Amino acid sequence: MSGSAQPGLTDWIGSYLETLQTAKRSPHTVKAYRLDLHAVCAELATVCAKPETALRLEDVTVRTLRSGFAAFAAERQPASVRRAWSVWNNFCNFLVSEGVSEGNPMASIAQPKKPQHTPKAFTPTAIGRLVDTITVEAQRPAESSRDWPQRDLALIATLLLTGIRSDELIRLDVGSILGGRRAPVLRVLGKGAIEREIPLEDSWTAIVSAYLTERYARFPPGRRRDRDGDDLPVWERHDPADPLFVGADGKRITRGTLQYRVRRIYRRAGIESERKRGALAHALRHTFATSLADSGATMVELQQLLGHRSLQTVQVYTSATNDAVRHAARHNPVYGLLGPGREAGGDRQV
Repeated sequence: MSGSAQPGLTDWIGSYLETLQTAKRSPHTVKAYRLDLHAVCAELATVCAKPETALRLEDVTVRTLRSGFAAFAAERQPASVRRAWSVWNNFCNFLVSEGVSEGNPMASIAQPKKPQHTPKAFTPTAIGRLVDTITVEAQRPAESSRDWPQRDLALIATLLLTGIRSDELIRLDVGSILGGRRAPVLRVLGKGAIEREIPLEDSWTAIVSAYLTERYARFPPGRRRDRDGDDLPVWERHDPADPLFVGADGKRITRGTLQYRVRRIYRRAGIESERKRGALAHALRHTFATSLADSGATMVELQQLLGHRSLQTVQVYTSATNDAVRHAARHNPVYGLLGPGREAGGDRQV
């Protein structure tokens, strides 16, 4: 890797992180990139026997990167090493695009193999028990001020019917619901500040309307919109900047509250043991995607609904539905032409 003596390596890291912020990458992403870049830099500094701030682009070679990554990987999990490798690969590509590097050395740096796995979705039986449980729960009176069955039903229904991430659900506002009562869509702000719209049906509208009616009885809004009227959906009668989902204090729901309520519902439904370890609300995202893939949704459709940047990311859901793929392949008409009883030389239409 070639470059002038100035600026230093840490200066170029700073420039790269600025491009991520300009591209509206999330603060969590920028922070993770910064930590990985500087963690490997610290190892490079040891290899080169100089302070991190004294590192120059010419210090970044295949040899020093191999030694630096070996030291970085010594006490870290494979997933952390793969993430850091990806961050440095992107950073080195940035240096090439800036014209200060003749090539990207990361192709010569080994990385741990990614484990082959498919997302674990709830079975149809488990989903049936979950739906039955939250439906019955929503009909009982609240046991305390912190207990809110109708809100929990709306939470689970939204996660199941949209497949959105936890952070995306938490960020939803009342104004995220568009299209009125007849054709509502949910506008979701996803990773990289990319918006997408997810169409919804009457059953979701009824559940969320009941929750919002109860919510505004519990916590009267500070102000209403000018468009008052009983013929309007409840979400169009109130401030669109209000958070859509709130906790027992009336403020925007927190990640901790969301995960606690989801786990509680799983336990009441008796499906807690069927989720993948570490996946709470995210287990419903996997279930949403796998269910749609089983029902024939294309990869492009799944990509749009899930808010993924790459089709490759979505492919794990289609590969998880081998039975459905086999069923579709079985109907290839050529099987009939090649099967037992085929008459040699006969003309057949395909």
